[in-house]
Amino acid sequence: MTVDAAGQAAPSKYTFDTDILMLRNSIDPDFRHHYDDWTQYAPAAVMVGLKTCGYKGRSTWGRMLVSDAFSVAAMAAMVNGVKYSVQRLRPDESAYNSFPSGHTATAFMTATMLHKEYEGRSPWFSIGGYTLATLTGVSRVLNNRHWLTDVLAGAAIGIGSVHLGYFITDKIFKDKQLNPAYEAPVFSYDPDLKHYVASLYFGRRFIIGEGRDYFTDGTVIRGGSAGLSTYIPLHPGVGITARIGANSLTYSTGITGCSYDILAGGYYNWHFGKRFEAQAKAMAGAAWTAERIGVDICAGIGFGFLLDENFKINIFADYDAIGSAKGKSYVVEYLFTVNGFGNSVNSQNFLARFSVHVKADIWVFS
Repeated sequence: MTVDAAGQAAPSKYTFDTDILMLRNSIDPDFRHHYDDWTQYAPAAVMVGLKTCGYKGRSTWGRMLVSDAFSVAAMAAMVNGVKYSVQRLRPDESAYNSFPSGHTATAFMTATMLHKEYEGRSPWFSIGGYTLATLTGVSRVLNNRHWLTDVLAGAAIGIGSVHLGYFITDKIFKDKQLNPAYEAPVFSYDPDLKHYVASLYFGRRFIIGEGRDYFTDGTVIRGGSAGLSTYIPLHPGVGITARIGANSLTYSTGITGCSYDILAGGYYNWHFGKRFEAQAKAMAGAAWTAERIGVDICAGIGFGFLLDENFKINIFADYDAIGSAKGKSYVVEYLFTVNGFGNSVNSQNFLARFSVHVKADIWVFS
């Protein structure tokens, strides 16, 4: 690591991870909280509490514990095997065991256990569990204990280990020790339902052209981004969308900074076939740095594929035009999104999703 012109630690080699680290350092370099030591276990505590109180889920106690034992064994073997083989240095330079994130793997493992056992009772168990798991993963980055790719790998291992553990248990037990009153969700997607979406995104910006007209500290050469977005339906497939984000900026002079944006607008979803959907959206708002503010106008299109009743893959292409006092900057965003969503919550045709997505942005300045 080197030190930039602002006196902050700056990487000698820029990657997606270092861009996110610089964004974290720009927003709150002193963030230190340890609630992620506990939130990683919270979904499992909820699952055991529900089972103890007699709230029946997918499996009996015996079958659930066997499934969980296989899941924990698979997760622990994968995490520790990779950690001490890769020996990646943590961002705080405290140890060579950064990849993957064990806290995140545990959190997504316990969230998937809760999801597996109680997804048929209410999608809010899944939404709550994965929200806590995501909070754990984000906190590992904010605490400077892990790179973002450590967290993404940990999440994949945590989810995959539970699917493996339940697959093995299903082969052993077959139809034995399943709750006869439990009905597993059957894949279905009704476009006439209202679909509520909340998304957390991370991204990396690739700069084409010069951003000197908009930014005052020199030419912007790269940056990372993170933020929240939401989709609120007014009618099935049509509604309001909003986005708030923060972006790290690295200038040719070596100075690092931060910009922010907030936008709102409308969207339209078009469903075709059983598993496909297309989306168009348009938003307007503001983008600003500490020195100036500009108008941000965004238009985008997207394509989605439903993997099963709980997960969807979205690919977005967004175009942002940011007007400033001296000129315009143009941003093209390519988003890869994995959305998790539940089934109908109630008779009001309500469906909720929580998602995490990773995006790559291309800024084109004129």
